[in-house]
Amino acid sequence: MPLPQITTPEFTTTLPSTGEKLSFRPFLVKEEKILLMAQEGKDKNEIQKAVSNILEECIKNPITVEDLPMFDIEWLFIQLRSKSVGEVIDLKIKHIENKECLHLNPIEVNLEELEMTKDPNHKNIIMIDDNIGVTMRYPTLKLLGDKDPQGLDPSKILDIICDCILNVFDKDQVYNEFTKDEIDKFVGDLDQKQLVKFMDFFKTMPKIEHTIKYKCEKCGQDVEHKLNGLVDFFI
Repeated sequence: MPLPQITTPEFTTTLPSTGEKLSFRPFLVKEEKILLMAQEGKDKNEIQKAVSNILEECIKNPITVEDLPMFDIEWLFIQLRSKSVGEVIDLKIKHIENKECLHLNPIEVNLEELEMTKDPNHKNIIMIDDNIGVTMRYPTLKLLGDKDPQGLDPSKILDIICDCILNVFDKDQVYNEFTKDEIDKFVGDLDQKQLVKFMDFFKTMPKIEHTIKYKCEKCGQDVEHKLNGLVDFFI
């Protein structure tokens, strides 16, 4: 005789980038095992891959997680983690500014208190000059790979900019189709002031941040620590 089927609850949340309502179930023991294995390895790419796979399994709506902006993925996983394991996560944090004290302080973070930070000056249309502009799309897990726009690595930031340009326009038309060589040359011809506009796009993207204030157990120093991104919250 087959064993009884376990019923899992269903929850809803709102996708930050579009406002779309999504339904999801908590992750199961077999899925949590995948996440724990990725956490033990402490490899950012493996953690992101595990999170992507778990979200694909748990979200009821038809959706391709790799095509979502990273801040959507972070938000969805925090909602999923909260309903699957609990609202509170236990972290061990050392204060970065004091190089002599390496003590790991136990800190509790309530996931229900986290909010999406949205810069009121953020725009996805960048005017390069009075006549030419570009429409940007947010970096997704698929586009980024091991690249990090927040890290602003000079060797990779131009690649990220090229990947995130949806179209180029002037007063006469919109250019939706272009080759990699064409967009590489277009971005390579930017001057420094124009490049800063693209950097500001990445810096002001919606993000989940949480500031923790505590006193170090060992040295007694007052510490302010900012968390952002999946690795910060779950490692």
